[in-house]
Amino acid sequence: MARRRLERALLEARGGEREEGARGPARLRLRQQVPLSRDAHGIYSLRFAPGGARLAAGFGNGAVQIVNVATGSLASSLFPGHRSRHAITALAYHPGRSNLLLAVGADGIISLYSVDSGKLLTTVTEKENEINAMDFCMDGSTYATAGKDRHIRLYDSHTNQLSHILQAPDFMTGDVTPISGHSRRIFALRFHPGERHVFLTGGWDDCVKIWDKRMTKEAQRVINGPHICGPGLDIRGNHVLTASWVAHNALQLWDLRTSQLQKNLPFPGGPMQGQFLYAARFCDQDVVVAGGSGTSGASAIHAGTNQPVSR
Repeated sequence: MARRRLERALLEARGGEREEGARGPARLRLRQQVPLSRDAHGIYSLRFAPGGARLAAGFGNGAVQIVNVATGSLASSLFPGHRSRHAITALAYHPGRSNLLLAVGADGIISLYSVDSGKLLTTVTEKENEINAMDFCMDGSTYATAGKDRHIRLYDSHTNQLSHILQAPDFMTGDVTPISGHSRRIFALRFHPGERHVFLTGGWDDCVKIWDKRMTKEAQRVINGPHICGPGLDIRGNHVLTASWVAHNALQLWDLRTSQLQKNLPFPGGPMQGQFLYAARFCDQDVVVAGGSGTSGASAIHAGTNQPVSR
């Protein structure tokens, strides 16, 4: 009964439908098809505003647009894009000031916009870096970026000034330990939603690092295994969700306290496709959503029963 109520609530929230008496995963129907003028350049990032009324979209030419979720119409264009700009790889609304949207790109440019006025408030450039991931801490006082150069940069969000760099290890000196920084490029960064100093990073070096931003050099702990190639990292309480670009056992739950694997979550798909996941998020305490290139699809999965809620 509880699962049925959860499925119904999720379907109502997402506009899905289930035929009466039907078994198996619910069918999702298309609620809105939004015509965006920069579609030809590809959409590389999306982020709902707190409350879900607005959706920000980042494009391959650096354009940033805001969609009205209720109507499915374009609300505003914060930046039209340019042929010299690269893809917007991550977007985030300020947790305490939902009028502020932060956008980062593969060209190393960090842009802060006022959504209501449509104005660009400030920019920062990380020279010779491709930023792949960014997130605010829970109170919005700090945001962090990470990407190709393997350094993790912490910024004061009030001033947009760089406050600290967690340096990537230097292999030439040989001073590398398991809790050193990442050895290959970083693709995911997530702050803990309930602990403002704790954040996690993951990438191509088959591990997730658990950091405390008050520590100046090294990670606190390491989760070994996940091969993360996109925003395939999330946290809820003491649970860590990872999505790896691998054929099997791509969707996994870990214990934040012990860094140990709790369970593999089965991702629906054919035996010849492979899973190859890029992205994953907690929907609520029981349901996670993930998607990737193996099935070219996304699924919502109940973490308690291992059953798909919808796909």
